Amino acid sequence: MSNIKIFTSYHKKCELLKNKYIYPIQVGTDVNGIIYEDTLHDNTGDNISGKNGMYCELTAQYWAWKNTDADYYGFMHYRRYFSFNPSQLEEDTFGNVLYERLDAQAVEDLRLNEKTIESFVNNYDVICTEGQNIAGLGQGKTVWEHYKNSPHHRLDDMQKILDIISEQYPDYLDAAQEYMKSRTAYFCNMYILRKDIFNEYSEWLFGILKEHEKRSDFSDYDVDEYRVSGFLAERLWGIYYTWLKKNHGELRFKEVQRSFFTETDEQAEITPVFTGKTVPIVLAADNKYVPYVTVTIQSIIENSNTDYKYDIIILDSNISTENQKKVSKEFSSGRISIRFYNVKSYLENRNLFVHRHFTVEIYYRLLMQDIMKGYDKVVYLDSDLVVLDDVAKLYETDIGENYIAAVVDADFAGCYKGVDPDRKEYYEKVLRMANPYHYFNSGVLVMNLTQFRKNITVKDIFDLAESKKWLFPDQDVLNVICEGHVYYLDAAWNVMMNWKDANSSRLATLRLAPHQMYQDYLDSRKHIKIAHFAGFQKPWNVPDCDFAEYFWKYARNTSVYEQLLAGCGGKKKLAGSVVEADSAYQLQIPGMEETIYIDGMYIRLINKLNKWFPKGSRRRERVKKLAKIFVGK
Repeated sequence: MSNIKIFTSYHKKCELLKNKYIYPIQVGTDVNGIIYEDTLHDNTGDNISGKNGMYCELTAQYWAWKNTDADYYGFMHYRRYFSFNPSQLEEDTFGNVLYERLDAQAVEDLRLNEKTIESFVNNYDVICTEGQNIAGLGQGKTVWEHYKNSPHHRLDDMQKILDIISEQYPDYLDAAQEYMKSRTAYFCNMYILRKDIFNEYSEWLFGILKEHEKRSDFSDYDVDEYRVSGFLAERLWGIYYTWLKKNHGELRFKEVQRSFFTETDEQAEITPVFTGKTVPIVLAADNKYVPYVTVTIQSIIENSNTDYKYDIIILDSNISTENQKKVSKEFSSGRISIRFYNVKSYLENRNLFVHRHFTVEIYYRLLMQDIMKGYDKVVYLDSDLVVLDDVAKLYETDIGENYIAAVVDADFAGCYKGVDPDRKEYYEKVLRMANPYHYFNSGVLVMNLTQFRKNITVKDIFDLAESKKWLFPDQDVLNVICEGHVYYLDAAWNVMMNWKDANSSRLATLRLAPHQMYQDYLDSRKHIKIAHFAGFQKPWNVPDCDFAEYFWKYARNTSVYEQLLAGCGGKKKLAGSVVEADSAYQLQIPGMEETIYIDGMYIRLINKLNKWFPKGSRRRERVKKLAKIFVGK
């Protein structure tokens, strides 16, 4: 059994793989200001940790050379791992096998298990990543031209390296000249070398780089240019590798693929941050929605009870680090916690139907029982709403053994009953629920995760989600799954705003719902607990829309108020006027940004179509078949 040590360089908190042969090592420890636990550090013993800004990941190689003993030495980065898979994996144009995260699937694909690593490494003396065709990178045709044309690279540094080789290591000059003229480059300083080869290479490499330092003045180098020793080392490895192949044909060489991980931030499991009386609240947003979810959070906090703590988790896939820090800084306190959790990897390789204005964020609430493993019950809120009462009251609602608590969707009921016969057909043939008037809106939910876990898995939920092209994907799926296990909340907990255009309104649709449902909606408007801007009119694009006064009340108390005003562009749009598309959506006309069946213009069109093509008529069936041909369904 060989003593194999493959060191993974990292400089920040990130997802890392550690096993018998893979050793994470923090680089730049001396200058980082933070020392991470349970890992190796490049600042012990004989080291050049303080030169990490210049040497990059090479401070790990220097440390390993001077302070460890192994039969094989290897080096990877936190974003780049070797692939020990004998099969060729799909690559991008830069020669990377792309993954979002270092998850179990990636580990399996890349064969990063101990058994495979041991067997693979012992079969070779020199392992490195595959050479890359320079021409495909667009910065020249040779290694020399690529260095010359690459940003943050100074050609005189490369020339000094060649001069040093010529003067002090002349046996390598032919290999150096050959490699610099080559069309194939070896980047990233990634290799696994037998002990004797590693020691000889390290002696040669660091000797040349030390001499280069002596001959150079880096005082006017910017931060990226100052990484010069790391840049040069990539070319020096190519030279040394060329020399080995020319002079040591007896060695066993192997080139392997390299992977690249686009998301590397550590994904710690979400567990409760508070003890005692706590309200866990889950929101979902993308980077464009940060200003709006900020207002939602402000409304939650302003109506909070000092006897409770509020554990707020925002599910996302692309919210920038800067925005995350801003939101956390604005609201976090002794009884308010703000955390972000990237769920993108959960939805990878899922064939999820998204249409119209919907985005993948709608599916996040379906993941709750897996993501929120440390919780038995949570409140889920959409991000286009404001809270006017204490969410703790909602959370404390006793929903028994029901899966979920929600408010019936009177809008859906009105459409089912009187506006759109096709909607009724969809309900009866696709949803197939026992009672159409039990259909709920999924914008405000109390989720009993204990019951979800007992009765249905996330896999079951997503198998259903992928099985059809749902009209309202997440909402339809939840209604089907939870049928018969729903606790219906007071309508005041999810009061949808009354959108208006020149000829119609949501209220006109609601009047078609069963009379008690309609009356409940009217009553809920008198004591609103949550105002929900479900529809194509939002207060940030129609400042005087229904319930807008509540939104602006809380918006004024946030750091994004001026940003929201700027977003209105000084062009005040009035309720009932045509609304321009918000930047988060595609081209928008009234009713098409939200549930199109409630829009007055669409209603009028539907009524005319129903008159021209009566339901059940041959004419209607022929038109439907023709439509399917054009839309590909």
